[in-house]
Amino acid sequence: MTAEQLAKAAGATKAQVLAYENGHRVPDPVRIRALARALQVHTWELMDRQAVQDWTLADHRRAAGLRAQDVVETLSISPKSYRRFESEGIVPSRRPQFMDEVASALNLSRYAVERAIDRTPAVHARQARAFHLVVAMADRYIPMSGAWRGPAPDDGDLIELATSYSRPVQRIRRVLTHELGELRQAYVRAQRERVIADYDTDLARQASARYAYERWQEIFDRELRRIPHRLERFHRTAQPSDVWQILVDLYNVDAATARREVGNWAVTTLLTAKPQTLPPHFVVHGYVDDVAVCRLSAEGTSHVQSFAGLYAALFPGVRRPTRTTNRSSSKARTTGGQETFTLPNRAERLAVPQPFLGITRTVAADTKSSLPVPISPTYVLTVGAASMSAGFRDTPDPADDTD
Repeated sequence: MTAEQLAKAAGATKAQVLAYENGHRVPDPVRIRALARALQVHTWELMDRQAVQDWTLADHRRAAGLRAQDVVETLSISPKSYRRFESEGIVPSRRPQFMDEVASALNLSRYAVERAIDRTPAVHARQARAFHLVVAMADRYIPMSGAWRGPAPDDGDLIELATSYSRPVQRIRRVLTHELGELRQAYVRAQRERVIADYDTDLARQASARYAYERWQEIFDRELRRIPHRLERFHRTAQPSDVWQILVDLYNVDAATARREVGNWAVTTLLTAKPQTLPPHFVVHGYVDDVAVCRLSAEGTSHVQSFAGLYAALFPGVRRPTRTTNRSSSKARTTGGQETFTLPNRAERLAVPQPFLGITRTVAADTKSSLPVPISPTYVLTVGAASMSAGFRDTPDPADDTD
């Protein structure tokens, strides 16, 4: 196909096509789609694929032949919010699954969206500035004597940091109070070792303390450098308190069973009545027969482990991740109050979240009777004060009748 023929087919001029071919001009997304249709190729094939490792999110969007307005309409979001995400990496605070929504709209993996945002110049600039602000606050507050209170609410550096992430000052203050509080522990330990190194009369203890002081200093410096990156990751993926609580419950189920026995899942209906609120990047959904089940993905597990302290600072009183459930689970099986069960004629072990199990068993003990809990159109879970088993439902649920 000649340049003139392509121009005619794509609604462009020959000069424009030649400019595109020679790299003097970049077609807009509408023109990219027209050129792709004329050439019978995917829009992605018209991009400089050798530079894909350097693409920003805007490059990926153009490669999909989409305008920013197209994505705005797909996601039902304001143009300002989307452009801010694309150019600055700021996730709208009321859209906790926004990263997944963008990935779906652009037909990209979540990982590709993350990498593209990381390449955005504004994100690099924000993290560099955040480092200086955090260092300034660490120098100012960590050495202070007395009870740990974190940064002052009216601290100028704190306010600037909150503005850069488009988050309330109080939220950022709680996050930094936790992060700098962790650093303060390393600082205090380092200072204790320094006193021993400087004043102990035993040369061996002095040498050991000097080495320990240097190690704690290394830990302090390393963790201080990590804070801006952690802030960036956290504010892209942070979930509301109710969803976070579900992730913790799912993590605790996972800690007790799923990592040690192949095929273990949590029963979704016993975990939440709104499974659509669970972020798809963190939670894997499936079925065992017709029972809806779910469990944390590797990314979900990492998120819970990495940011449990930050969520606890933001949402005091929520249940926290635990690894002790495994011991209680083993005891429960011994006494008949098992944490897992199997469906008739199925080998997979299905786990029951502890909050649901605790409440249901309390009711069963008070009423001195077992409670039947429907878990699918076919199965019912019978929970007693010290027992649990699954069986077939005797009668169909009227809500399941489609006649």
